[in-house]
Amino acid sequence: MKQIIYLLVFLAIATAANSQTTNITVPKTQKGVVTKLAATWCPFCGSEAWDTYKNMVSDLSSKSLVMVAHRSTTSRLYSATAEKVLNAYEPVFYQPYFFFNTKLIGEGDAATSNEMKKQVDNFAVAATTPIAQTGLSVKFNPTTRDLEVNAKTEFFKTSTGNYFTGIYLIEKSVIEQQSNRGSMAEHLNVLRTHFGTSEFGFEIGSGTMMNGFFKTISTKTTLSSKINPANIIIASILWQKTGDNTYSIVNANWTDQVSSVTTSVKENQALKATYTISPNIVQEKANLEFNLPKAGKNVLVQAYDVKGQVVATIFSGSLPAGKHQFQLNRQQLSSKGLYFVRLQVDGQFATRQAVVQ
Repeated sequence: MKQIIYLLVFLAIATAANSQTTNITVPKTQKGVVTKLAATWCPFCGSEAWDTYKNMVSDLSSKSLVMVAHRSTTSRLYSATAEKVLNAYEPVFYQPYFFFNTKLIGEGDAATSNEMKKQVDNFAVAATTPIAQTGLSVKFNPTTRDLEVNAKTEFFKTSTGNYFTGIYLIEKSVIEQQSNRGSMAEHLNVLRTHFGTSEFGFEIGSGTMMNGFFKTISTKTTLSSKINPANIIIASILWQKTGDNTYSIVNANWTDQVSSVTTSVKENQALKATYTISPNIVQEKANLEFNLPKAGKNVLVQAYDVKGQVVATIFSGSLPAGKHQFQLNRQQLSSKGLYFVRLQVDGQFATRQAVVQ
């Protein structure tokens, strides 16, 4: 009898997990990938190519995934994922360079901009129905900082090949040094890392994929306390493997919609006893104060709205033992209403409410 009960529980959990991914809507869109190869120490990357890329983010992001990749190990924004993914691109030996999908377009001059726009537009309308596309659903657990991605790749045309779906984390805005731009330059859409064990993702199928065939993926990672979940893009790239280490881009999709997971984890009452917000009716600003009995390696103070979305990160980093004070400004919050200001210290947390008028 116990075995039957355990089996039923397992089946219920498995069915719920499967339903979560199979219910994802897969759009019938055709979108490519615009990539700038750069390095923070590179003076040319911070010159004309800088403005060219900024305009591409503004002008092309509705039709194509636009990102910057740093493969130089001495760049302040180096990414091992970027280094390995760029192995699938046409080879170059320095930066800056711009690519559409894996094809080299140029170094960032006016001719590069014109050709990139042409490539993006042509790819978007190349077929009324794409071969396949991936739908995405993203959830973030603010207690554990687990970021879970559920993806569904569906084929709309019968196709033969070896296909993989790569899932990538991109930061929308990163303040970091850039040669020719100073120490506080804003880097847009920075490729950070990938989900799973391979930079090219999860195998979808090999052989003939019939129209209507789909495969679901569920993967997660623990988000660093330095990364704000409101500042990320989760992107999918559908790759076709054509050789031992040769990949071509079939389609791409992305989302910056990250829903929050509520949990039943209890607050740390000792931490909460020292944590105050004054006044908790906020008109211009409020003072946050708490006392740490010992040093905290990972301290995070964030404000959430009633939907569970992070609206402001007040502090992220390490703190010594003792009393600490921070300020919550009215300008950090989007509108009037109820907010929850969470203090998290090395996995323990306490929450206070604040009402903005």
